[in-house]
Amino acid sequence: MVLIAFFLRVLYAAVMHTYRFAGLWDLFEMANIGRSLALGHGFAAPYGIDTGPSALTPPIYPWLVSLAFRVFGVFSDGAGFAIVVFNSIFSALTCWTIYRIARRVFSDTVAACSGWLWALSPWALYYSVGWVWETSLSAFLLSLLFMLTLEMDGDARLGSWFRYGLVWGIAALTNTALLAWLPFSGCWLAYRLHRNGKRFLVPVLLSAVVFWLALTPWLVRNYQVFGQFILIRDNFGNELRSGNNPQAEGWKVGSYDAFRNPAMARVTRQMGEPAVSAEQGQQAKAWIAENPGTFASLSLRRVYYFWAGLPRTWTGDPIPPSKQLKNLFYLAFSLISFAGLLLALKRRAPGVFLFATLLVFYPLTYYLSVPETRYRHAIEPVMLMLTVFLLCSLFVRRRESDQSEPTSAQIGATAGKA
Repeated sequence: MVLIAFFLRVLYAAVMHTYRFAGLWDLFEMANIGRSLALGHGFAAPYGIDTGPSALTPPIYPWLVSLAFRVFGVFSDGAGFAIVVFNSIFSALTCWTIYRIARRVFSDTVAACSGWLWALSPWALYYSVGWVWETSLSAFLLSLLFMLTLEMDGDARLGSWFRYGLVWGIAALTNTALLAWLPFSGCWLAYRLHRNGKRFLVPVLLSAVVFWLALTPWLVRNYQVFGQFILIRDNFGNELRSGNNPQAEGWKVGSYDAFRNPAMARVTRQMGEPAVSAEQGQQAKAWIAENPGTFASLSLRRVYYFWAGLPRTWTGDPIPPSKQLKNLFYLAFSLISFAGLLLALKRRAPGVFLFATLLVFYPLTYYLSVPETRYRHAIEPVMLMLTVFLLCSLFVRRRESDQSEPTSAQIGATAGKA
């Protein structure tokens, strides 16, 4: 499963030349910060011009991009191919975590179908070979944490909890949105230990200490550079304002985004990134307070767009008919996965609390700010398992129903005996 998934991704990238930076969106923030690091300018310039030091993104993925640039050349084809291979490795490894989770919670059949569907998924392939972003790595890390949480049920060993805190620290330094699920997974494990009469305080405290120790170097760097405490990244104010303003319709408004608005980038260079984000956040909160009804309406739209796809491209143009069909499939996938969650709740599947809290709480930040289709990719392995679980359950039920119905020959034989 993993090997075939990896082969398909790398083959597609090689044949379609998606590793070339003209197709890898080389002007996006991750690549620009990686370029700055590779050239010795530090973690800075996410918009391609010198806007000064940055904490726009967590540090791990841009640092990995910078390694590819240092070895193969900045924005070179070799660096692009190395990044594609890296993304493809973790996209392929997600087949393994999906299989382990689904086999533990549902069945071998659900596990096999889910793993193979991920291996062949056009969405998983697209994000691994077409983006210089942490999207594929985030999906793997979240599925890995989901797998570890299930497998640590009732495990009070300090070594397991040390590893758990370390993986959560790596995840936080890769994609802070994943932290929305940390309280639920951690509390679930602590509760399960408590219910089984095992110690839970010491393991939980150890895991928390390891988690914060993993974050500490980056937090110290932010304080030294900006003179203030910044919890991993500093751009939430920008995101909140991009989605809540007089022009807002439920997606990001480009004029409030420094990547799309050169004037905003110049202001960022003058004021500094944290100050601009703080100011944008205050303006967004003021606008929300003055327009609570509009904010509620926009939030409902964002809920729909998160699960059904955006009606506009990132440039603000209406999506073409082909993408409208894609959005219908996107919505259908969402609805079927939630139906699978309801069935899992009804059948009290092991760890169903973890499935429910992940799907409910992970998207909340995007409901308040701006949704994009790639933001959902991190939870799509879980959505895929729930979808396959529902479809397999319906197939089994239909087959059992067919087997229980008497055939015409059986009816005739019964009548003859009578």
